[in-house]
Amino acid sequence: MSSNSSIRTRSDRVAAIQIESIWYRSWRQFTQPSALIRLSIALAASLIVMYSVKAWNPPFAYRQGYIPPRAIMARVYFEMTDKAKTDSRKADAARSVICYYENRNQPLTQLRGAAKDQILRLRGDLQVANLTLEQRDVLKNFLPKNETEPKLSQQEALSAIHAVLDEEAQLERFDLVLRSVLTPIEETGLLKNLSHKIEDGNQAFIRVFESGQESKAVDIEVPRVRIAEVSLTLKESLLREFRREFDKPESETVATLVNNFLQAQLSETLTIRQDLTEQARAKLESEVKPAKITFFSSKTTLVGSGKPLRASDIDVLRAEYNAWIDKQSWIEQAIRLAAFGGMVGALYLLCGLFFHYQFDRSLLTDTWKLSRVLGLSTATILLSGLMSRDPWHAELLPLVMCAVTSSIAYGRNVTLVLYTALALGTTLTLGLDLAKFVILMAAGCSTSLMLGRIRTRTRPIYVTAVAALVTALTTIGVGIMVGQVHGIYDEMEMAPGLTLLSEAIKTPPKANWIFLSQLVKEAGVNGVYTVLAGCVMIALLPFIEKMFAVQTDLSLLELGDPSHALLRQLAQRAPGTYNHSINVAAIAEAAADSIGAHGLLTRVGAYFHDIGKMFKPTYFIENQAQGANRHDSLQPAMSTLV
Repeated sequence: MSSNSSIRTRSDRVAAIQIESIWYRSWRQFTQPSALIRLSIALAASLIVMYSVKAWNPPFAYRQGYIPPRAIMARVYFEMTDKAKTDSRKADAARSVICYYENRNQPLTQLRGAAKDQILRLRGDLQVANLTLEQRDVLKNFLPKNETEPKLSQQEALSAIHAVLDEEAQLERFDLVLRSVLTPIEETGLLKNLSHKIEDGNQAFIRVFESGQESKAVDIEVPRVRIAEVSLTLKESLLREFRREFDKPESETVATLVNNFLQAQLSETLTIRQDLTEQARAKLESEVKPAKITFFSSKTTLVGSGKPLRASDIDVLRAEYNAWIDKQSWIEQAIRLAAFGGMVGALYLLCGLFFHYQFDRSLLTDTWKLSRVLGLSTATILLSGLMSRDPWHAELLPLVMCAVTSSIAYGRNVTLVLYTALALGTTLTLGLDLAKFVILMAAGCSTSLMLGRIRTRTRPIYVTAVAALVTALTTIGVGIMVGQVHGIYDEMEMAPGLTLLSEAIKTPPKANWIFLSQLVKEAGVNGVYTVLAGCVMIALLPFIEKMFAVQTDLSLLELGDPSHALLRQLAQRAPGTYNHSINVAAIAEAAADSIGAHGLLTRVGAYFHDIGKMFKPTYFIENQAQGANRHDSLQPAMSTLV
C-alpha cells in the first residue's frame, strides 16, 4: 500500500494555477487562422491604397485656381517643353510642306488630238459661203472670243489655214508644234487654284506625279501649273514655234487661231492627295525639335504669389514635381512610405478601438463584415483620388456617398468615426489643406446626422439638399477666412474689361466683389456635388441593402405590404393566425414607439412571427372552428411535436 497521499494541499493547488499574461493571450488570439485572414484583408486594403496613391511620393498639392501666398521657386534643375514655341515650330513646318498633287493628264492629251482633228476640217481653199453647218461651228471655236483681241474675219482665218496647212508635210510639222507646246503642260498638269490653304502647305511649289507613280513625284513651281498663268505663256509659245516651223506671214494668224481653241478647252488635271500630304506633314512635324525652357534650382521662380494658378502654371509645377520626384533616393521614399503606413495604422487603431469598445465587435471579428467595411473605405479613397483631378475637384462626391452608405449600414456613431478617418486620409493623401478638410467634414457629418431612417425614395435627396446648403455656407465661411477660391483666374480673364488680376486689385471694391462671386460659385459647385451624391445613392440603394445585409424602412414597408406573397398564403391557410399577427403587430409597434425602439421593424417582425403555423393551421386554437380540439385526441408529447 502506497504511503503517498493523492490529496494536494491548498498551497499546491494555488501554485499549480497558471495565469496567462495579456501579451500571451493577445498573441494566441492573433495567431488563430481566422484572425490571420482578417489581418491579411486589412493589409491588402492598405497596400491597395498605398499603391494607388503612390504613397512613397509626396502628393502634388496644387490645383487650378489656388492662390499661392508666396512665390514658388524651383527645387531642382529641370527642363520642360515650351508648348507654345514647339507648336509654332510645327505650324511653320506644316506651312512649308510641299503638298502632293496627282496629275491625270488624259484631257490634255486628248486636247492635242482634238485640235489637229478640228483644224483638218478647215483645210482647203474654202469660202465662207460654201461652209457646212458643222464647219461653221468648228470655225467658231478658232475665232477670238475676247473683244480686246484683234478681230479676225472668218475668210481671213480660212485663208491663213489654207496657206499654212494645205500640204501634207505641213501637217506633220503642225503636229510637232502641238507636241512641243503641249507636252510640258501635260507633264506638269493644270489647276485653277491651289486646293490647300496657306497654313496647310507651301504656296510656291507643289509635288506632282502621274497616277500610280507616287515615287516619281517632282517639285513644280505653282505658276507653271496655274491655268491663268499658263494661258499667258501658251500664246507666246505657239507664236514662237509656228514662226520657227512655218516661214510664212500667215503662221502667226494660225497660231492665234490654235491658241483660241486651246485656251477655251484648258481644264484642271491636278487633284490634291490629302493622304500623301498628311504623311509628309506628319514626318516634318515629327522632325521638329521641341523648344525647351530651363529652370534652375532655388533661382527660377515658377509662379508668382497672389495670383490664382492657371492650367499653364499647373503644367510647370507638374514638370518640376516630376523632376523632383525622379531625384529622390530610395531612402527618402522608404521613409515616406513608412510614415504613410503609420498614418494608416493610426486610423485603423482609431476605428478599431471604437468598434471594439463602443459599438459592435463583430465588425472586427467577423471576416465578411470586416471585408465590407474595408472595401467601402478603400473604394472611397480610390474614387476620391480619381475625382479630385482638374478641373472637377469632386472628391466630395464619393465621400458623401460613403457617408450615406455607412449611415444606412452601421448608423450615425460608426459613420462619424469612419468618415472622419476617411476625410483625414483623403486630405493627407491628396495634399489638401485644412480648409478643404473642414468642408469635407461639414458635408459628410451633416449628411449622416440628418439621414435617419429612409422611409421614402426621395429621402436621400432631401437630406443631401440640406447638407448641400451647410456645405455651401461652410465653403463661403472658410474661403473668406483663408482667402482662397478656385477658378477665379479663368473668370477674371473672361470678365469684360478685366484682363489682368492687377487691374482688379487696384480697385478693392471690384476685386472684393469678384472674389465673393467666385467664392459663391465654388460653394455652389460643392453643393451640387453633395446633392448629386444623394441622387446616385437612390439608384444604388437596393444594391447597398443586399451587399451590407441591412433593411431600410423602404424594404420593411415592402415586407409589411399585405399583398406580400407569404402574408397572402398565411391569410388563406390560417386566417385566424393572420388576424392574430395583425393585432400583435399593432400593439408591438405602439409599445416600441413609446420606448424609442424601431416601431416599423417591430411591426413587420410581428407580421411573420407565427408564419410557421400555416403548415398545421387547425392544430392552433385561433384557427379552430367551434367543435372538438384536435389535441384532445393526442398524447401530450405528440401535441408538443405538432
